Amino acid sequence: MLETKHDIFGRQFAGALERYLGETLHDRIRVDTLERAPGLPAFLGRTYSLFEGHIAGRKCIFLASSENHATPSDVAKHIGLVRDAFDAIVIFATPSLSAHNRSRLIGQGVPFVVPGNQLYIPDLAMDLREHFRALKNRHADGLSPAAQAVLFHHLLRLDVTATTPSQIAARLRYSAMSIGRAFDDLIAAGLAYSDKYGKERHIRFKSDGRQLFDAARELLRSPVRAEKFIRDGHALRMSKRGGESALAELTDLSRPHLETYAVAASAWKAIAQADGVTETDRDRADYVVETWSYDPAGLSDTHVVDPLSLYAQFRDHRDERVSMAAERLLERVVW
Repeated sequence: MLETKHDIFGRQFAGALERYLGETLHDRIRVDTLERAPGLPAFLGRTYSLFEGHIAGRKCIFLASSENHATPSDVAKHIGLVRDAFDAIVIFATPSLSAHNRSRLIGQGVPFVVPGNQLYIPDLAMDLREHFRALKNRHADGLSPAAQAVLFHHLLRLDVTATTPSQIAARLRYSAMSIGRAFDDLIAAGLAYSDKYGKERHIRFKSDGRQLFDAARELLRSPVRAEKFIRDGHALRMSKRGGESALAELTDLSRPHLETYAVAASAWKAIAQADGVTETDRDRADYVVETWSYDPAGLSDTHVVDPLSLYAQFRDHRDERVSMAAERLLERVVW
C-alpha cells in the first residue's frame, strides 16, 4: 500500500517532535503513533495524526496537524474531545504557528508544541519545574559514581554487548537497581537515552568515543574517597595499583616514593580486618591505599586501574607535571 501524504507527515513529524522534546527537556521522550483510538470522532483521524508519549511521568496525547486550518477555538474543542476519550494530557502539535494564533491558544489555556520553536504545557508546569530542579541538583557535583563507572565501561569497550542493568552490574560489581539509577543519571545529563525491549531496559549513548568523553568531561569526579597510610598488610598488594603509582606506569611521570593501591571503599573494612592492616602516618607507612567510590577492579583487566578514572582523579592536580601526565593518559585510550 502506498504511503499517503498524511502518513509521511506523521512519520517525519514524530521524529522531529521526539528530538525537540528530548533537547528541550534533557530527557529521552519517546513519541509513538497512537494505533487505537476508540470512541473518537472519525474526522479527527482524518484531520490529525495522533501520537502518544510520556513527559515527566505523565501520559500525553499529541494531536498533530500539518496544515493547521482549524482556528484556535476549533483546536480547543478538538482537544476537549480527545481529553474526554483518554486519561491523559492532550497537546496540540504543529510545524508552525502564527504569533496571533499562539497568543489565542495561550489565552484559552490550550497546550501546544511547535518543534524547534515553543513548548507550552500549563498542566505540566509543576511537574516540569520538579524535573528541572532534580536535574540541576543531581548534576551540581557531577555524575554519580555508578553513572561514571557505566560511562567508563562503555568508553573503554569492556563489553560492547552489555547494555542492560543486569549485564553491566555483573561486571562493575553493583546491584542491577543501582545501575538502573545510573542510567537515569546519564539520561538526565543528556549523555544517553534508554529503550525497552520486553522487560529489559537498554542504555544507548547519544555519541561515542572522544566526542562522548568530551561531552561528559565537566561532569567527571575523582573516584578517590580517602587515602590510608598502611604498615604491613601484604595481601593488599594483590589489589590494583592506583594513584601516582599507576600514573607513573602509564606515562613518563617519575615513580612516587610510596606505592599506591586502590580498593572499593565499600570493601575496605572487610579487607583491612581480614589482612590485619595497621594504619599509620605517611612517614611510617609502607604503602598507600586509596578507597574508591566504585570498585576499580570492575574497570580494568590489568594490574593497574583504568586510565579514565586516573584522568578524573588527576586532571586538576596542583602539580602541573601530574596534571599534564593525566592529559597524556587520554592518548592511550582507543577511542
